[in-house]
Amino acid sequence: MSTATKKVASLRPRAAAALQRLTACTQPSQALEVLGEIVSQLIGCEEYALLALDPVGRSLSHVTSMGLPREHLQNLLPLRGILGQVALGGVPHFRGRTSAAGASAHEAGLTACVPIRRGERIHGVLALFRLLPQKWGLEEEDLELLTLFSENGVLAFSAEEAVLPPEQAVAPGSSVPSAGGRTLYLHPGDIFVSGTSAEVTTVLGSSIAVSLWDAHLRRGGLSHFLLPKAPALQVPSIRYGDLAIPSLVDQLSRLGSQRQHLQAGMFGGAILEGPGPETGASLGHRNTQLARTLLRELDIPLVAEDVGGAFGRKLRFRTEDGTVLLKTLRGG
Repeated sequence: MSTATKKVASLRPRAAAALQRLTACTQPSQALEVLGEIVSQLIGCEEYALLALDPVGRSLSHVTSMGLPREHLQNLLPLRGILGQVALGGVPHFRGRTSAAGASAHEAGLTACVPIRRGERIHGVLALFRLLPQKWGLEEEDLELLTLFSENGVLAFSAEEAVLPPEQAVAPGSSVPSAGGRTLYLHPGDIFVSGTSAEVTTVLGSSIAVSLWDAHLRRGGLSHFLLPKAPALQVPSIRYGDLAIPSLVDQLSRLGSQRQHLQAGMFGGAILEGPGPETGASLGHRNTQLARTLLRELDIPLVAEDVGGAFGRKLRFRTEDGTVLLKTLRGG
């Protein structure tokens, strides 16, 4: 048995699957997609930043992020506070487990920060801030997943095309601008709409992607939500399906689409964990049921679906013809 095989065999199932996917990556974009799935789907974090350390160790630069506004991201780039300590010293930080001495004002909500290294060289850091509402804190498997990316995620820094300046980072709660014919990665908790030819890709676990295509005007959009319903008193967010799907319909309506011309697809909803404490149903099942119910209430026909199962999915959606391409992401 090889060393890599032994390492996989010693891990929990979800961590083993994540490691296999990371080691199979050949492009920076693939590593970034796996990162997005690990952080948002498996760990359950809705605010994070991947930052690269310059070769001489003077500053950090933005690679990718989710949920953090531009001003916040810019304040994380100087080598100071906990992020600076992790980037220069290589020792991970986990809230409640390691000291927060020296934290800057902009790190008040920091949940974890791990170095991304290859051998002795540190290439950057992964900083996690706010977790999803149902997460009380990091669990042992979360720490295992973060350690895996720390040791195997350096490919994400390997090409200039993977780097996005802070002003292009899109925070959940606001829709992604049109890709203008390019392929664009849709982060969990976002919406994409386009009146022109474009392709959008995303990675799904227990979350749901709902595609809408206007066969009359040949345009479409995609929402990717994480949770079924927003809790009472929660700030409105398209991370939740009960807000994401109507918002997607509304944005297409603003482009001239009429509801009677829309066709829907539903994808994701994997069963990656046990039943919820309140409903007895898994998160994937609850997300699926919410989407199905809302589409029925909106009188939008569901013409394609691929949901459930104990595996993730990579999805590509083309607005010009409504085509959805799916790739199954299995750990084995």
